[in-house]
This record gives sequence, C-alpha cells and structure tokens, in this order.
Amino acid sequence: MTPRYGLFDVDCLEMNEQGDGLTFRPRVVPIIPLLGQLYHFGEAHNAPFVFCTCCSGSMPQPGVFEDVLHIPLDKSKQNWCAQVPDFRRFYLEKITYGDPKENAACRAFDVLGTNANGQKLFSLLKVDTWIVFGNGFDYCVGSAVKAMLAAGHKVILPQDVRISSAGGTPQSEEQTLAEMRAAGATITTLADILAGIEA
Repeated sequence: MTPRYGLFDVDCLEMNEQGDGLTFRPRVVPIIPLLGQLYHFGEAHNAPFVFCTCCSGSMPQPGVFEDVLHIPLDKSKQNWCAQVPDFRRFYLEKITYGDPKENAACRAFDVLGTNANGQKLFSLLKVDTWIVFGNGFDYCVGSAVKAMLAAGHKVILPQDVRISSAGGTPQSEEQTLAEMRAAGATITTLADILAGIEA
C-alpha cells in the first residue's frame, strides 16, 4: 500500500557530542516545537522519514543507528535498495568539503544533486505526498524541493517550519517560495497540514 505521506527533514538533525544519538542543529531551536509535532505525526502514521545533515554539521556514520537505513553518496553502492521495505527512517548522506565557502561553491547543500542515490530512494518509497521542511531555506530546503518537484513528486511545504539560510533575506525567501509555487509545491502552514490530514 502506498504511504499517503512522507517527511523529508532537511538539515535539522545532526549527531550529538557523545556520538550515540541525534540532536538538533543550534539554528533550528526556534522551530523545535513544530518539529516535534511533525515527528509525532510521522510516528503515529508510520510515515517514511528521510533526513540529511547540514554539510557543516556532525554527520551520522553508517551503522550507528540500527533503525536508520544509511543511503550512500556512491551510485555503485546499491546493497541498501533491498533493505528499504524494512525501515521507516532513512539518512541521506551529504557531501562536505570542510569549508563553508567551498561547500557553497560546490553546492554541497544540494543533497539530491550530490547524492547519486537520493532520487532512487524517493522513487522506491513510492510516497503519495512529501512534507518537506528544515534548515537553510534558500539553499538546502530550496534545492531539495525543486529537485523533488522536477522528479514528479508532490510536495507540501509548511512555511512556518523553516530556518533561513545564512545570508538569506526576507526578499530571497519570498523569491524561493515563489519559485517553489511556480514549480508546483503546495505552500501552507503546519497547522493547516495537520488539520487537513485529520479531517
């Protein structure tokens, strides 16, 4: 049966200092209550949950979490594909160059442009509609949403569950929102999404 909804958390989570769990990126503190509502929704509805970590953050390594399927950057690595039905949570590995300027210049923020297995994961999950949210709106979230729409996925964006990109402005965010709408994304609020789902 095709899952009605899936969640794509862009860069809100990273490894904690102990290296044994996930924690929130410091920049997302203002939206933690909203993230909690989304995570609770995902668990309650057994919705697939895909996440990635900021290229300046502490990234999970393969095998750290037994309940998370690690999706590698390398297209030649395909062993993960057969395991997709056994998992609800999926970590999309993200490239990093170790320097913010180089990350930006090389588009490390664009996880679906740099992870050669990313689009295949979304195809295998066969979700009807993806709820996409997160950190680094103009770059990280924006590139993910545009790539998903270009691949034919339905996307809902709760515009209140977002954190600006470093250097982002209200004008740049409005431009990003306009581009998402033009590409076919549904732009709304988390409250309206949850109310519509429960109705």
